[in-house]
Amino acid sequence: MKTVAAVLWCAGAAVGAANARAQSAVGPEQAGPFGSLEIRDVTVIDGSGAPAFGPVNIYIKGNRIERVASVDAIARERREEQDAGAKEKETKQPDRVIEGKGLYVMPGLIDVHIHINQDKGVPAEYIYKLLLGHGVTTIRAFNVGRDDPKGMVAEKKKIAANQTIAPRMYVYPFWGRDNDPRNSRAGGARQIVDEWHALGVDGIKIIGKPGLWPDVFHAIADEAQKNGMGVAVHIGQDSVYPMNAVKVASEGASTIEHHYGYPESSFTTQTIQNLPPGYNYSNEPDRFLETGRAWLEADEERLHGEVIQSLLATLRKTGFIMVPTFSIYEANRDVTRAANLPWHSAFTLPVVMDSFLPNPAHHASYFYEWTSNKEADWARAYRRWMEFVNDYKNQGGVVAVGSDTGFLFSLWGFGTIRELEMLEEAGFSPLEALHAATENGAKVVKNPELGLLRPGYLADLVVLTGNPLADMKVFYGNGVTRVSADRKEVHEQCVK
Repeated sequence: MKTVAAVLWCAGAAVGAANARAQSAVGPEQAGPFGSLEIRDVTVIDGSGAPAFGPVNIYIKGNRIERVASVDAIARERREEQDAGAKEKETKQPDRVIEGKGLYVMPGLIDVHIHINQDKGVPAEYIYKLLLGHGVTTIRAFNVGRDDPKGMVAEKKKIAANQTIAPRMYVYPFWGRDNDPRNSRAGGARQIVDEWHALGVDGIKIIGKPGLWPDVFHAIADEAQKNGMGVAVHIGQDSVYPMNAVKVASEGASTIEHHYGYPESSFTTQTIQNLPPGYNYSNEPDRFLETGRAWLEADEERLHGEVIQSLLATLRKTGFIMVPTFSIYEANRDVTRAANLPWHSAFTLPVVMDSFLPNPAHHASYFYEWTSNKEADWARAYRRWMEFVNDYKNQGGVVAVGSDTGFLFSLWGFGTIRELEMLEEAGFSPLEALHAATENGAKVVKNPELGLLRPGYLADLVVLTGNPLADMKVFYGNGVTRVSADRKEVHEQCVK
């Protein structure tokens, strides 16, 4: 993602028909690179949580934002007064100028929970283009197909060198997937973390045991912290006692993914969730149903009091960030809606759709015998979960955007934008939702030059014809359709 053109304009033509194989990079995708760029007369949403402002001109040199200059009447008059009597200097024109009157520019979206589930039927390019076509310019990836950590780092380097058109990538390989016996021992865990760091790995993704054996987790988190690496944790039900969210965060997780471990942190009349006698963690319909029901056993007073305060104390100490991934579980509260989303026919590859359908052989394809009462329990769980996340944010907590797409009828890119909408549903204002997807995402990937539109920062930007503060749907790669009172439809592709 070094060149300006790749960042700004690949998204406009990125999303192709899903039934077409990924093609070689040709045409608009290869415009540039340009040594300098000026985007004129745009409205800026800078990613900091500040309100939109403009019109401004944005000056970019190489892959850096050089200057953001107001071009409103007052600013123009002030500059004219300052220049009065001064000798006019000939200025070099930028290599490319974009006339942006009526457009919005903001930092590219950062999705910090991504799986690149590539295989012979699902090219990585298909996934990358879907993400770019929704304005996602940076991702934190937990897998690239079945690549080992060395292969994941190689893919990251190809993207950084512009050999592959894709979002900027940070890699967090899964812990324990290689059957290395050291994965289950504290001393061996430290060795693995050091080896991964030497390869160029950015962090570690832990899901349940062996990474959440308390002594092993402590070793992983401690060694990762020494190396400046992140630790992303999915608290599996096999590990949530004693490693609930409060403990995992305080022990050194940089992020906790999903919703696991928070309700269990609030229990006051029990220590372990009440599970049916026939429950089997290895049976996914059991597992995904009961993890939602854990919220219905939470002590809400303790959840919104002691639990949040403990997480905030950890945030102040370690920089802990919450990554809810609301959108990935939405099918649990309405599977019919998720299976019939309007973009599936045009953008979801048949092999991908098949992986979503009920099948015990596929991960997260557990919707056989999924009933209305199960959906109702999940809907109630969502209400408690959303209220908790919103309250955590309101009390000073940091929340970032992750989609976990590629499962449960959630498609890359589309799931990221749905996450923004669901943050709004939870109570986030539009500015708060965008802040979660920009500056907060940059904190997750530990890059202080991303996530904001300000001089000196990397020019990972997205240009839109519509105002996302009025409607997050303008990010959808398939465009947005408006219907007027006279029943006329207007369809617009807003990501440029």
